[in-house]
Amino acid sequence: MQRNYFTLYHTAMELHERLAGGFVFEIHSQQKNELTLSFVTAAGDHLQVVMVLRRPELCLFTKEGMNRRKRQSANLLHTICEREVTGVAMSPYDREILVGLSGGDTLVLRLFSASANAFLVSEGIITDACTARNDLVGKIYREKDNHLAQDIIRELELLAQNKQLFSSRIGRAAGPDNQDSFNFLPGFDRTMLRALAERAGGNDDPDNLFNAFRDIFYELLDPLPQTGRTPEGKPLFSILHPPLPESVTCSSMLEGLNRYSSAIWGWLHTAEALGGLETTLRQQLRKIEKELQGYDPEILAENATRYETCGHLLMGALYLERTSPDSVTVPDLFNPGRQDITITLKPNISLSDNAAEYFRKASKTRGKCAAMAQRRTELEKRKTVLESLSTELVSLVTPKSVKQFIEANQAKLRGTGIPSPKTASGPSSRFRTVKLSPSVTLYIGKNAKNNEQLTFAFAKPDDIWLHARGSAGSHCVLKGATMQQKEEIRKAAEFAARHSAAQHSELVPVMYTLKKYVRRSKKLPPGQVIVEREKVILVQPAKNDE
Repeated sequence: MQRNYFTLYHTAMELHERLAGGFVFEIHSQQKNELTLSFVTAAGDHLQVVMVLRRPELCLFTKEGMNRRKRQSANLLHTICEREVTGVAMSPYDREILVGLSGGDTLVLRLFSASANAFLVSEGIITDACTARNDLVGKIYREKDNHLAQDIIRELELLAQNKQLFSSRIGRAAGPDNQDSFNFLPGFDRTMLRALAERAGGNDDPDNLFNAFRDIFYELLDPLPQTGRTPEGKPLFSILHPPLPESVTCSSMLEGLNRYSSAIWGWLHTAEALGGLETTLRQQLRKIEKELQGYDPEILAENATRYETCGHLLMGALYLERTSPDSVTVPDLFNPGRQDITITLKPNISLSDNAAEYFRKASKTRGKCAAMAQRRTELEKRKTVLESLSTELVSLVTPKSVKQFIEANQAKLRGTGIPSPKTASGPSSRFRTVKLSPSVTLYIGKNAKNNEQLTFAFAKPDDIWLHARGSAGSHCVLKGATMQQKEEIRKAAEFAARHSAAQHSELVPVMYTLKKYVRRSKKLPPGQVIVEREKVILVQPAKNDE
């Protein structure tokens, strides 16, 4: 439900509270299919709104703190930088968040899955766009054609208050499973239509349908943002009241979207890694099976016997006169009474040398037969290992399980000709790792000696160093983030709290600073350090390492 109209409606209201009175800082794209809209709130805080394009599983999430555009990033809609935000509202007609700007312009965040975009509208004309700029600039922007205009919430409210109107709109519907019969419910996507059918008890009774619709509508007006997981481990998001599997209730829509987006990103990353590994395993299996099919020891044995026979027959026919330089016909000494045999010769050498050549070919063929038998045994062993790995891959659903699988099977993967994936290679594999975003990774020490290596051998001076304050625990190093990226620091602090002696506390203080302000002391044992210029954040410990 992350792209549902009502999810975005409540998101727009929460963004209005944060952004109204602030200003646009910059808009850029650093990751493929991502737009980052950076704002400064009225309170002076930095807030990033990240739109995800062409990914139906993702839509929009926010990050606290500043993340300046990098050199090679695309600078977009630069003309509205430092423009004041007058307000944020949801379009009454479709999934578009409207950001009002000083001067009367509007920044439209179009959040359709297939054509998500951000563009600037001035006096009803699109003047700039982040994507498809050449196609959009100069065109008239209409939220909805006048003859199709339908205020989604107002229309649903009328239906929820008028049972007779609702029943008349159903018309000749065959039943709740016929989703086309509910096209008169604007803003209801497939997920909500399924929920409506389930609550109606799977029948077309008008009273059941009306009561189910009314309950869902009022839940949408007073949502309960929550995240969960399917039995297969795929993250879920809902704003309806019934709890999801492994439900975690969130205090706001933005918090729910942020938690869900972080979880689904990790799940997608895992799915991509699994897909690549599964493809490689299948390719290796096909290659081995093809080679095994081409192995035929009987033909090789027959060829070796034939070469040896030709050699013996030539040795027994040395007395014959050669009438042709390319062949000779000799009697079959091994089968008297049978037809004579014609043997191909090399014209430039004698019969005895040709016989020796045939004996060499027979010996070489027998050696090849033995080598192929050994090769076949090796291939069958590799095939068994690959089939076992493929079977084990099917059960992996979380980033943690994939990482553990790769680390545990590095030797097997190399032994079958598959290079070790990047996630399990390099010096960073010595530490626990958590991927917080495509560009930000948290490294966690495993023990005192490992903490020492992480902090003083692996970390760079401008990396962010974290540790639970006043408690024993792991050193943590955050790479790819700056001190202004508060959201990434908060997530990293949750993992630092989890890997500390205070992991069972409700709230844990976690200190963080740049690694260059962390130093050793000769008086302290390995793993203990002196920290300067630290800041402290209170967080709830992460529930798992994903």
